[in-house]
Amino acid sequence: MSGSTSVALWHTAGPPSVPDRLSDPAQLVTFALQLRDRERTQLAHSFLSESYEVGATFVWTRSMALLRKQLASLGSEFIGELIQRPGVDEHTDIASILTDFETISLARDLGLVSGTQAMRLFHSREIVAHFAGASGEPIDPDEEMTREDAVSCLRICVQTVLAQENVNAAEDFKKFRQRLSSQTFTDDSDEVVKLLGSPYLFVRTAVSVLISLFRTEKGAQLEHTSRNALLIIPKLWPKLKAPEKWQIGQAYATEFGDGRKDAVRGLHAVLTAVAGFDYVPETLRSSTFIKTAQNVIAAHQGMNNFYNEAAPMRELASLGTSIPGPAVAISITAALCVKLGNSYGVAWAAQDSADVVLRNLSSDRWLYYFNERLDQDRIVLAKLTSEKTAQRWVELIKPLKIDASQISAKGVRELAIATLAGNVIKVTTLGRTLFSSSIAA
Repeated sequence: MSGSTSVALWHTAGPPSVPDRLSDPAQLVTFALQLRDRERTQLAHSFLSESYEVGATFVWTRSMALLRKQLASLGSEFIGELIQRPGVDEHTDIASILTDFETISLARDLGLVSGTQAMRLFHSREIVAHFAGASGEPIDPDEEMTREDAVSCLRICVQTVLAQENVNAAEDFKKFRQRLSSQTFTDDSDEVVKLLGSPYLFVRTAVSVLISLFRTEKGAQLEHTSRNALLIIPKLWPKLKAPEKWQIGQAYATEFGDGRKDAVRGLHAVLTAVAGFDYVPETLRSSTFIKTAQNVIAAHQGMNNFYNEAAPMRELASLGTSIPGPAVAISITAALCVKLGNSYGVAWAAQDSADVVLRNLSSDRWLYYFNERLDQDRIVLAKLTSEKTAQRWVELIKPLKIDASQISAKGVRELAIATLAGNVIKVTTLGRTLFSSSIAA
């Protein structure tokens, strides 16, 4: 993935105004412009009194709330497209449905934070969740958050959110989205040239932008959207992974079912240009699988996950043994969340249902997941960075005897080989590399 931001349509966060070397909490809180004077004073006092968990939890909670607000300004329906939740519409309260993991991941994809900042946020998220008892497991009374842990959390929250005078959406991104529906591009338009050279996370997001516009725009705006999609998507099609191709087909089926003739006409032209009608699904069944799988993931990432995973996982398993094409990737991710669990263990009540889903997957579908999903599946890759969950991965995947020679991406192929060899340490090392790559600039 390219490390240059010069080819990106919207720029990722630049170097932080708060230097990494700054480690004095009293100085760090002075940069937290989004907090009130009283809050900054209390926050500094919590560090001075060594109440590190109190200070870190407060600053983390406020920062995630502000970051969700920032994302919500882009529109609930569009955010729903990005996180693949069919039930999200313009009336949905984004702040109430986004998990911290999704919030950080979206902020990275939309250029609100850099790859390095996202890695640090993910790390702080784990530390805060651990000491907050979010896993549902009891915390050893002798365990305490260290000053270094708390300062690290404070610094990255200030750098990415709290030091900003105004929490606005990424303006470059918003302008790009507006131009897609307000003007018609040409082959040599800067936006098109830059998009073709952008890292895949920008390409994937651009596809979601277009799909969202097809669903929301009318009249002249929809005409611009249709012409731009017909120009851009055929150029991107050879590099698109299957989940994104299914996303376009799903949009066509949805618009057709809703009777929106103009949107259908535009999407029909796009699918005709790329011979993509194989990716048009049966809408209702696919949407049901996708929504249920997303519910599993949300339960897994939320509070009391060991208790809450069982019901949606059981529902996913009951939907049938044949998973529709558009829902394969997300369904595997959901089942792997349950099977791999976290560093504290797994949700035992959900295991049998997850086994049902995974047992019905053919070797072709596993190869599809490895080739088309895994290198961008931050949820699963994050789990492979821990030896405990990597061990469960090896125990689960090794018996499948995946043909690693049919895996195209080198890093994923090496991961498969290490998995088949039962090398947990190597799996953990490769998992960390792949996870870092998935959020790198």
